[in-house]
Amino acid sequence: MEQGLLDMPMGTINLPDLIVGPITYPIGKAFKLVRKGRTEEVRDDQMVNISPQIKERCVTLGNGEKIILSNRKRIELPEGVDGVLRQNDDGSMSWSSHRTTNDIEAKDLGPISDEAVSSWKDAVSYRAEIPPAEADGDKGLRPPQLGALFSVGAHWSLYNQAGTIVMPTGTGKTETMLAVLVAHCIPRLLIAVPSKALRAQTAEKFITLGLLRTLNVIPESVEYPVVGIIERRPKSSAELQIFRDCNVTVGVMSSLAGGTARDCHLEMSKIVDTLIVDEAHHIGAKTWQGLKQAFSSNRILQFTATPFRNDGKLVDGKVIYSYGLKSAQKDGYFKPIQFVPVHEFDDARADQVIAEAAVEKLRSDIAAGHPHLMMARCATVARATEVAKIYEDLAPDLKPLLIHSDLDGVDERVEALRRQVSKIVICVNMLGEGVDVPALKIAAIHDKHKSLAVLLQFIGRFTRKGDPSLSDATVIANIANPDVSTALEQLYSEDSDWNSILSELSSDAAIEHAAFIRFLENSTLSETGDENAPGVSEQSLKPTFSTLFYYADQFHPKRFHEGLSKKYEMIRVWHNEESQTAYFVTRARERVKWSRSKELEHIDWNLFVLHYDPKSKLLYLASSSKESNFASIATAVGAKDQVAGENMFRSLGNIGRLVFNNLGVTKHGRRNLSFAMYTGADVKQALSETEKQGSRKSNIAGYGWEHGSQITIGCSYKGRVWSKAAGTIPKFIRWAEAVGAKLVDETIDTKSIIKNVLIPEYATEIPDYEVLNIDWPVEILSKSEERFTLTVDAKEFDLLLTELVVSSIDRPNKSISFALVTDSEEDPLGQYSIIVKGEGGFQIKELNNSNVRLRFGNAELSLAEFFRDYPPIIRFVDLSEIDGNVILKAENSGLVEIAPERLEPWDWTGVDITKESIWKDGAERRQSIQWKVAQTYIEAGFDVVFDDDGSGEAADLVCLKLADDQINLVLVHCKYSGADKEGRRVKDVVEVASQAVRSARWPGKLKDLLRHIEVRNRRRAVPGRSMFLAGEQVDLVRIRKAERFLPVEPSIVIVQPGLTQAGITRDQSVVLGAAVEYIKQTLGVDVDIVCSA
Repeated sequence: MEQGLLDMPMGTINLPDLIVGPITYPIGKAFKLVRKGRTEEVRDDQMVNISPQIKERCVTLGNGEKIILSNRKRIELPEGVDGVLRQNDDGSMSWSSHRTTNDIEAKDLGPISDEAVSSWKDAVSYRAEIPPAEADGDKGLRPPQLGALFSVGAHWSLYNQAGTIVMPTGTGKTETMLAVLVAHCIPRLLIAVPSKALRAQTAEKFITLGLLRTLNVIPESVEYPVVGIIERRPKSSAELQIFRDCNVTVGVMSSLAGGTARDCHLEMSKIVDTLIVDEAHHIGAKTWQGLKQAFSSNRILQFTATPFRNDGKLVDGKVIYSYGLKSAQKDGYFKPIQFVPVHEFDDARADQVIAEAAVEKLRSDIAAGHPHLMMARCATVARATEVAKIYEDLAPDLKPLLIHSDLDGVDERVEALRRQVSKIVICVNMLGEGVDVPALKIAAIHDKHKSLAVLLQFIGRFTRKGDPSLSDATVIANIANPDVSTALEQLYSEDSDWNSILSELSSDAAIEHAAFIRFLENSTLSETGDENAPGVSEQSLKPTFSTLFYYADQFHPKRFHEGLSKKYEMIRVWHNEESQTAYFVTRARERVKWSRSKELEHIDWNLFVLHYDPKSKLLYLASSSKESNFASIATAVGAKDQVAGENMFRSLGNIGRLVFNNLGVTKHGRRNLSFAMYTGADVKQALSETEKQGSRKSNIAGYGWEHGSQITIGCSYKGRVWSKAAGTIPKFIRWAEAVGAKLVDETIDTKSIIKNVLIPEYATEIPDYEVLNIDWPVEILSKSEERFTLTVDAKEFDLLLTELVVSSIDRPNKSISFALVTDSEEDPLGQYSIIVKGEGGFQIKELNNSNVRLRFGNAELSLAEFFRDYPPIIRFVDLSEIDGNVILKAENSGLVEIAPERLEPWDWTGVDITKESIWKDGAERRQSIQWKVAQTYIEAGFDVVFDDDGSGEAADLVCLKLADDQINLVLVHCKYSGADKEGRRVKDVVEVASQAVRSARWPGKLKDLLRHIEVRNRRRAVPGRSMFLAGEQVDLVRIRKAERFLPVEPSIVIVQPGLTQAGITRDQSVVLGAAVEYIKQTLGVDVDIVCSA
């Protein structure tokens, strides 16, 4: 035998953990820790026979046990010997066998589990930690752990519904689960986790009961639980024995909830007493919902670091305890986080720049004595593989490690990271929910998080308090590519104080949720019906926007019971005094009409919202039930008469370019009332009917523009207004109050509204007016332009570098020809025509057989085929527009002229008014119109003046200025004069007016506009030429950050020095008037027109 531990003299011996297992089952394995490893005194040391010829060393311990020390793989226990310790190749010791474990393995585990539960009775000491908890007597549970533990007890004493506990990662969530297990003597506990790595970590914690003994929360007499690990889906109830035998079973979502496991849910719920869902923001998946529903009669706890799921929705269930991240920082459970931004606008170089910054930070931390590790986060396996190559080339000595779910040996790779064999890990999304590697202190974010829920998990992983040799965490991100949800824009802005923003985002859960969170905090649950009613939580209520209106001088919300029919069973009632809102959920049961059975009944759930607006003195009454106007409820809470009649159509006021989808007409006959509904092109007939004696509008639904955005609206004579939108109750209140303000506005004339509505008719001819502009259909305009690519003969063109232009009009043949053009090609990419045929539809012809293909995501088709489904929009100077075979125009449509005094003369001395663009054929032209205009805005102090001139432009010049209380946006459209002198040429104004109209879509989408600028700057880059005439791309980052908090004040400017104030013709005035009126109707802003003196 070689010299080693086996033959060295010893006064003490370090015993490893004594554990039973793995004991195998068809779907997993089980473990039982008998005792933790410890140091024992050696009282006697002698050689004993293990066979007639072979002797091994045997030590007698202070506790009386006799243990053989050997390096043999297997030894039969001799009489009088308690166990065998084997020396491993690395010098460590492990148990080869022990009488105690042998006895347990020979028995059924079920009774042993029951014995463990018996030892837990009254065992938990609710000790509070006394910071800094360095002395043994000061150790105990942290404030969030005690708070959560008490909350669980309080919840279970009253309710049986699922309870959610919100604790930031690193505040002791797992120890809280352990304390719940022992304190409540739970016989059979199932824990559902989202990943294999977290399954292993959670099982290990429960096998050893974590830190509960170290914290003096439980005594030594407490037995360890039998813990099972579910590795495969059960195929039948015969494979569920592991749930019966173990105190605790831990499984991954896919093993517990998917496939064949669904058939076993009911039987599992009968065996298991309590279900804990860890990382509960995953609960939204349908498979999870099935598991949760099967356990609806059991006690369910959901643990999460965030109340929001990965899809941004709230986690279902009642939040019974929430320990905010701000509290966690204040109490010292997190170290500060440093934010290191990089600015790389070239996507091809961004990964390299991020990696260089991250590796530099890692090396400097290690040199300073901090044994830190680094994680590079990617969104997909392909991206992670690509990024891993960068790190392998950049830092081979740090042994970069790739980890994702498709790889084998993930656990071994994580262990290599823990042992710091590798210093860098590249992973998909994150390393794994709940995986605890405290030395991970540097995060390189190559693909940004799309949801706040994931972000909080990610950040929590880098900020745990622990080893004093570990320093502050660092996060590195490329803020030049902010393709993230709006909740993260503040976080990723250049001059962010990461620490304060982290707290702010976590406390509010997301900026767009802030008002919602405040509303929930101020809402009080004042009445509860059926405690086990599924899914009834104030967090999950999202009413559709539809309401009735009542005049009211007072509001008594708690009296609504007096007006509610007894058929409605009250389930939940909330009151929000600050908002003057009451909302409640009801359930109504009715026997089905098609059966005599008393057991068959129809259950109808409904949400009611009552809100009082003291400004307009209106009560808003919304209900998902439309069977009544619930006037009795309104009267009970203090309302008077219902708002109804012609005034309801005031809700359509201040909506530009309003189009009616349908219109209902009620006709009064001698003996009865008749009702007719008109849609599409028949709406014109309906409006004619409403003008006849004995007829009136009954209900109207349509869409239009309000406050720079497209909206939907519907209203009825009887008193209801609705929208297709839905959202949280605070969002509904804001919408209802805006509508209510219009209903009481005496200045809104409903007759005037109707006269300005765009009426759809079948297009039987081309209007005899000048074309104002042609634009892509809304199916493209409503999406990010970057997502579309055009190809011609395998050559790709970005949609944002192209545009549609009208080529010619053939009115006798009812045809309009148009082309797809781009600056990089002399000839059009494609040429098409649209022929209108009234009720017979429309026809799209491809004129040059170019076979332009349109690609969107993974879908691809010919552009001509796309136009046949979604034709371009063609607008005329009378503000009518053709969409396929339908023309939209207002009753009072006609030509609009502008007054000459609307024009602003400039001095164009030194400018060649026949030269529009700054750049032409690679040469800079400082005598051009654009140069003159750009200098004007630069001198006015604009932060950004961007030259966007070219096909697909937002404007010739995009000018941005960040003020204290707003963001000023000016879109400038320039056009050269058709001659050296100003004159009366209509052509001089047609194109510039068209550009102005086309740009109306941008002011309401500033984030998209900023991205448009960034992408076009990169795609059109030419050495020695900058599109930024003032500012640079980093200024766009500041503006993008401010856009979350400041309003945008837009302006559109038309510049045509070929036009004069005194000499403007009627035709020029009509074209400009059309552009001005269209922009006024959609954006609500006036257009400035610059001309010559």
